[in-house]
Amino acid sequence: MHTDLKKTLATIERCLPIEGEPTWAQLYRMYDLTLRLMSQELAVIYDKEVFDSQTGQRPLAEQRSSGTSTNSVVTLTIQEPLPSMKKLTEALEEHWKTMIHTAIAEAARQFMLPYFEKAFVEIEIITTKGCNNAKVWDTSNRAIQVILNNLKGIFFKDDNMEHMAFSVIGRWGEKGVTIIRVLDFDQLQQIGDIS
Repeated sequence: MHTDLKKTLATIERCLPIEGEPTWAQLYRMYDLTLRLMSQELAVIYDKEVFDSQTGQRPLAEQRSSGTSTNSVVTLTIQEPLPSMKKLTEALEEHWKTMIHTAIAEAARQFMLPYFEKAFVEIEIITTKGCNNAKVWDTSNRAIQVILNNLKGIFFKDDNMEHMAFSVIGRWGEKGVTIIRVLDFDQLQQIGDIS
């Protein structure tokens, strides 16, 4: 393992003042370093999954994702809240792509996946509530494209207005989870009389 997680953790710790509250600059620096730490942890996990044949562990993507399918709705459940940034690090984007495709594969084993001329994608983000983090978890500031880009070509032709529509909703919960539902837009239109 070439990634030194302790070094990044020590750098994060050095950002905290010995006394008093951290400054804005320190908080922003810790946030950037935390994102780096997450990417490094994912890289270490994936390296161990690929190169350490004696782990005996199910891959992280399998542990964190599941999918169900009926003849009209596919539900993908990711046991993490969608990251609160529009642009992801390469490791985090790969992690999400793997979890989404693992959930899709599980759904496909249950029922043949539907393909829609025009799909509706509902993204529900359940986030754990911390102190004063409502602005951080703004639903419009999420990595929505990682989801839409990994559904197109499977459930619908393209993520343009002719082939799909989507919504993003959020709520507070005990654990962070992202639930993705894919269904026929015409079916939704009949249910909700959307025009």
